[in-house]
Amino acid sequence: MTTPVQFMQSYRNLSVGYVRDTGVSCQESTATIQLRTYFMMNWTEGTEQRNDFNEVTSGGRNNAWFREHRDQILNAAMGKGSPNDYKLALEWAVASGKIRNPSQASIQTFCDEHLGIDCSGFVTNYLIAIGQKTSTPSIVRNTPAVSYFESTRAINSIHDIRSGHLLVWMNGDQVKRDPGHVAVIESFSPQSTQGGSMRVVEATGASGASPKLLDSMYTVEQIIDRNRTVPMILVVRRHGVSGNRAVVMRAT
Repeated sequence: MTTPVQFMQSYRNLSVGYVRDTGVSCQESTATIQLRTYFMMNWTEGTEQRNDFNEVTSGGRNNAWFREHRDQILNAAMGKGSPNDYKLALEWAVASGKIRNPSQASIQTFCDEHLGIDCSGFVTNYLIAIGQKTSTPSIVRNTPAVSYFESTRAINSIHDIRSGHLLVWMNGDQVKRDPGHVAVIESFSPQSTQGGSMRVVEATGASGASPKLLDSMYTVEQIIDRNRTVPMILVVRRHGVSGNRAVVMRAT
């Protein structure tokens, strides 16, 4: 089964085809592009996010290829895409002339300036990739971080934490909202004392994260288990900041 880190790496190896003009002839070429920006959609007209969405999706009304791939391009433009969705969005940017004189550098620049992914976009597409969710436009675009909190799926012992389990952020004893946050666990190593270290894959806007889609090590600073009145809460240090609270959830 594809691991969270392996799936993340597919966003760092987007194979985008383009035609390169050498001045003598036109040659087919391929750029390998990395998705490395955090993007949370804001539909308010005039916001940077709405402007980016418009830039990525414009110009396709009368284009048959765009209409065929419209849903995938929209997913990417919303920060909710699969690796293939971002590949198609970038190929549309090349084909529609948004990227003049396409090259490895210019396509990467367009990606950095206009495309990114949010936390639930990554998690949802990972679960689709491993067969735990169905891929539909509604599921891809409308599954927020908070929806992954469900007390009946909570993991209440550190010894039961497995690769592919989810971390859902908490505000005190309540799930965090507006926005929330969700990530995927790659591995967990408990220590002899209470705590441990955890390798986590996530898309995040945290200032200490670079790039914004990455795997990193968390330190579990405290485990809060109050007789199961609420799910077990892990207090973790991530990206240089202590005190983040999260619960561990099975994906299904």
